[in-house]
Amino acid sequence: MLNLIKWLATMQVVTAATASRECHPQGPIFPRPRNLTNSATFKLALAKLTYVLDAAVQGNIKAGWDTRNVSMSIGLVSLGQDEPSVPAWEYHHLASGNVNGTKLLDRNSLYLIGSVSKVITDAIFLRSGVNADDPITKYLPSLNDPTSEVSWKDITLKSLAAQLSGIPPNYGFSEYYYLHQYFEYLGFPPLNATSAYANCSITGLNNACSRSEFLTGIIRHLHPVSPPNARPVYSNIAYTLLVYAIQIFTDVPSYAQLLHDLISAPLNLSSTFPSGSPQINDSLAVIPPVYNNWGGDYGDHTPGGGLVSSLSDLSSFLHSILAHKIFSSETAVRAWLQPHSFSGSENSFVGMPWEIFRPPPELLFPNNEKGRHTVTINAKDGAAYGYRARIAVIDEYGVGVVVLTAGDIDALGSVYDAVLSTLLPAIDDVAREETTLEYVGTFVSNHTKNGTEAGGVMTATVNMMDDGSSLQLTNLNRNGKDMLKAMKDIWAVTLGVFLPALNAETTWRIYPAEVVTAATDGDGGDDWKKEVVREDWRIWWDVKPADAETELPGKGLSVSDCQTWSFADWLYYGNEPMDRVVFIKDKASREVLGVDLPFLRTELMKKVKSL
Repeated sequence: MLNLIKWLATMQVVTAATASRECHPQGPIFPRPRNLTNSATFKLALAKLTYVLDAAVQGNIKAGWDTRNVSMSIGLVSLGQDEPSVPAWEYHHLASGNVNGTKLLDRNSLYLIGSVSKVITDAIFLRSGVNADDPITKYLPSLNDPTSEVSWKDITLKSLAAQLSGIPPNYGFSEYYYLHQYFEYLGFPPLNATSAYANCSITGLNNACSRSEFLTGIIRHLHPVSPPNARPVYSNIAYTLLVYAIQIFTDVPSYAQLLHDLISAPLNLSSTFPSGSPQINDSLAVIPPVYNNWGGDYGDHTPGGGLVSSLSDLSSFLHSILAHKIFSSETAVRAWLQPHSFSGSENSFVGMPWEIFRPPPELLFPNNEKGRHTVTINAKDGAAYGYRARIAVIDEYGVGVVVLTAGDIDALGSVYDAVLSTLLPAIDDVAREETTLEYVGTFVSNHTKNGTEAGGVMTATVNMMDDGSSLQLTNLNRNGKDMLKAMKDIWAVTLGVFLPALNAETTWRIYPAEVVTAATDGDGGDDWKKEVVREDWRIWWDVKPADAETELPGKGLSVSDCQTWSFADWLYYGNEPMDRVVFIKDKASREVLGVDLPFLRTELMKKVKSL
């Protein structure tokens, strides 16, 4: 028995050396690139991507879709682009089979965007001012029917917007009565056309639902897929209900008017409107040769999947998100980009209504082992008959992606993957290049503070990690004393009593905190007369993984659980956190002028040389 126990323990060992321990703050590892479009690295990546896309549509390499029948518009949106509506890079292909509609495909051409509409509807929801925690029954009290299997009173507007209501995708729409003979041929029992089907929206049987028919039908016939807030369940009709509530709250009678007042007009989106509306212009439309549903009226289901838009409009929409200006505060935008639930996959999460993907770093950075890390992509996919669309926000880099296709819906996946795998590694390289140029160097100060020698003679050195994974402090010296070693000693005798110890060979990694504050003229000393901003970074404590001597099974299992986020701002000296590093930057040019370690009362340590 003892041998069996030892064998079990051995089989389940995960050592600190072999466990995957990617562990860093969520968000940017380096500041977002400021000069992306002028970077030679980025231009080379764009040239490569354009070359392979040309080769695919011209038949020189295998595309994976019928290039004669698939038109597309692709855009890379960047915070640094000259105009919100003009992507930093764009690519268009008008297929020879697309004989109807536009003859000149460009960023203003119109596509059906399917469920990308849900992101725009959620933006309407968040701009409307309605209380997200209100139950849907507050606005639609008829749903509070004891005969319904769905617990409507427990479904909030937020759960509808975040795919957490637990209700089914559709009512009526996903049944096709015209195939009933085929069903019977396959062995299904014959059904009565009057009593066995929903009373509206059945394709080939009856008309689209009116609002009253829809509400009556979902009370009587819907079966919950899950309890509210238990797990994500994709639902189109959730957005129909959400907009009903917004209309009642705002006293705006139509979704089209809500869209115009809260999104299209404020963001200048002239080409984003409901399919089937009078604004439809066939001469600008990208109309596929198969499964053509161009111009169809989605009625009350428009909020979940019935909008028309263009690359230009979606570029402006994404730019407003990346600039954190789509809502009244940056905080609201950051909250919108957070996940709300898990999807059941280690790489996928669900937001409101974002489909959040964190691809394995080895797949995203296959040719660049240096600095591989997990990147968070807030995407939303959409499909309509003959159309497929996807938008993505990669907030870490200040970029977004738009892919619009008309034709074979399978084309989008391979095109989108090509864009991500080609451009994101290059954008990551540009971020490292700019960071190295601007931040890496030696900083020196002999300032005193308030006429005392509190600051002392200070030297700090900022380097790029050898593996390219972050910046680090490699030297911090005050009056000949090694302050990095001092910080480690202080950790050991204070926090080390109840928190993990720091590694023997500690690396002092620093990451942007995304906290930037304005400072007054001359901040940092009388000899420095510039208008500046103070940009906070934080040390990410290099804690030692638990490595207890034990023969119990599962040894090392918790090593891969990154808990270092919980150690921020714990170590203090004189009411100042020891993990706070503040770069002083010119307000206009954003040039790094120096660095401040407030806990050492350094004020400004000027950058004297780059490394």
